[in-house]
Amino acid sequence: MHKNIQVDEYQEKAIKTLDNTLLIAGAGAGKTFTISQKINYLISSSYYEEKDILVISFTNKSIEDLKKKINYKVDIYTFHKLAMQILNDYHLNYQITSKDTLYYITNEFFQSLNNESLIKEILLYYKEYDYFSFLKTYKYQDLLKIITTYIHLYKTNLGTISNIKNIASLNSFYTKLIIIIMNLYHNYLNENNELDFDDLIIKATNTLNKFYKYKLIIIDEFQDTSFLRWQLIDKLLKLNQAKIFAVGDDFQSIYHFSGCNINLFLDFKQIVPDAKILKLKYTYRNSQELINIAGKFILQNKKQIKKILISHKSIPKPIIFKYYFQKRKVFIKVINNLLNKYQDILILGRNNNDIYEYINNDFKKEEDYLIYKGKKLRYLTVHSAKGLEADVVVLINLENKRLGFPNQIKDNIILQEINDLKDNYLYAEERRLFYCALTRTKNEVILLTPYRHKSIFVKEIKKYC
Repeated sequence: MHKNIQVDEYQEKAIKTLDNTLLIAGAGAGKTFTISQKINYLISSSYYEEKDILVISFTNKSIEDLKKKINYKVDIYTFHKLAMQILNDYHLNYQITSKDTLYYITNEFFQSLNNESLIKEILLYYKEYDYFSFLKTYKYQDLLKIITTYIHLYKTNLGTISNIKNIASLNSFYTKLIIIIMNLYHNYLNENNELDFDDLIIKATNTLNKFYKYKLIIIDEFQDTSFLRWQLIDKLLKLNQAKIFAVGDDFQSIYHFSGCNINLFLDFKQIVPDAKILKLKYTYRNSQELINIAGKFILQNKKQIKKILISHKSIPKPIIFKYYFQKRKVFIKVINNLLNKYQDILILGRNNNDIYEYINNDFKKEEDYLIYKGKKLRYLTVHSAKGLEADVVVLINLENKRLGFPNQIKDNIILQEINDLKDNYLYAEERRLFYCALTRTKNEVILLTPYRHKSIFVKEIKKYC
């Protein structure tokens, strides 16, 4: 190991293993540090050369973070960048379609629809009387979202048009429309020689037919893998007889809506039978008291993998409840108090627009920041804050309502069946999202809570405090 690098015994075991491995790394356990030190160790010890190692993560931001911390020139890609690199290396021509193409095609179909029988069927289904009026309603926007989301989820779950009728059997109304739009969409892509991001990975997977570069594949945030992405990795592993080192935390699987499937994480020993399962046990971000509370909360869902995290930090009251009748007044008071104590303040909402109910004209919003009294405060949704940390966290919108926390909007039944999960526990993914929110803090997390209609998560977490 390199000098002056402090690793704990669990990190060291993960760093030195040469086996196929799933490393379960809880919040603040030093996941990125462990990956970077593993690469340093493997190359400096001559187990692998730089060209042998591929690192995959899910966002450009996480890629940049990894590049800063890894001292060697190994390939570090998102899944889509990897697929593009494979196609380039095979000298294949392709063009990426706009991310809005599917929406435009779907919207154009309905806007220009002149099939009287189908129009009548749509109006009957939605209990509307005039088609042009229907096109201006939220019901129509909901229809667009269901169809476009379904097509994306269907592709990430390795579906094809030929067997769509079997999977979408619960609702023939949506099935008919989805098949029409899917055919229109695929015809457009084929005629224009364009690929969407799902097709990009499919084409790269189908193109691979021989050894391709890598002997070790490291996947960051493995809990966010989809079946489509895994198919590409699985082919690389088999063609290259490569090893896999997958790192993640099922407690922080929060992208089900985009096709990620926690079952791959939970069933890792089935898809990689000879793999080791290792766990990092120390957290360097949260206090032991916070970890105990958050852990008890998340493990109410028995489908989550039980893990114990240990912290050397102690904060007797890491969760502070601030109750209000007037949310704006209490929020400003809390922020003023925190400005005297902390430099790095992170405000988290469930939805992008939550913050506007809490700020007045003294605040100026600029992208992910609030400017207040000449200082910058970060405001993010919990989804976009994943992987981040701050001195203190303020969590808002803890209300028992449709767009509160937990969000109470249920997926349409046709979307539920396309991305079936093993954890059908009530608000399973919202629970994981709340856990992510709690564990962003290095110190306290402040829960802004209404006296009336408070979130069921607040009521529950209060018991553990």
